[in-house]
Amino acid sequence: MKRTHFDQRPSFSSGSNRRFFFWPFKKKEKFIIRSGAMQPDEVKKKINQIGIGKQIEILRIGYDGAIDDMPVMVEIIDISSYAFTGRIVNLERQMIESATRNLIYAKKGGGVQEFYFNDGDIKEITVSQDQELLQKEKNIGSLKEILAALDPGDQVIVAYYDEKQKGTVNTEGLLTEKDENNEGFSLQIEKINRINLEKKINKKFDLNQDLVIDIEMV
Repeated sequence: MKRTHFDQRPSFSSGSNRRFFFWPFKKKEKFIIRSGAMQPDEVKKKINQIGIGKQIEILRIGYDGAIDDMPVMVEIIDISSYAFTGRIVNLERQMIESATRNLIYAKKGGGVQEFYFNDGDIKEITVSQDQELLQKEKNIGSLKEILAALDPGDQVIVAYYDEKQKGTVNTEGLLTEKDENNEGFSLQIEKINRINLEKKINKKFDLNQDLVIDIEMV
């Protein structure tokens, strides 16, 4: 006896018999949040609170779970419902790359970059202190006292604001000289943000002209 098998699948052989099935629910987008990273809603809320035009520092977590050696400094230039756009400020990285062969292009980024709220790799977002605020908080008398207690040859940490690049720089190195009034000094920079430089940088500071934020003995 001949058996007939009925195919229950919809036929698409002819245009008139085509059947289209619509799923009424949207498929939920999946994204991975790295351990220790901020949730997308937290990132979005923080960025919207800070607003366009502000400079921020972003600390990110790599694929291997390691936290970046140094934060990315970004000026927020646009905010959307799913991301924010920032102009990368590369001051410290430029200094590091000019003084070492261990280039950090992979972490550097550059130009204008879009950061998605659901990237899942942002550990921390902090607002960079602007020049006016730092200038108000600057205490030359306190800095002179610290400098008076130091001697050439001492290992020190110096944080200062670079007016040309509009950003703060954290350095560590050898105090090579200072003047009699404890208002000027020279530093042989060996590290920037704890990264060792192969080529040391010599820099002079004037407490009355340069925006030195802090001096500390190692």
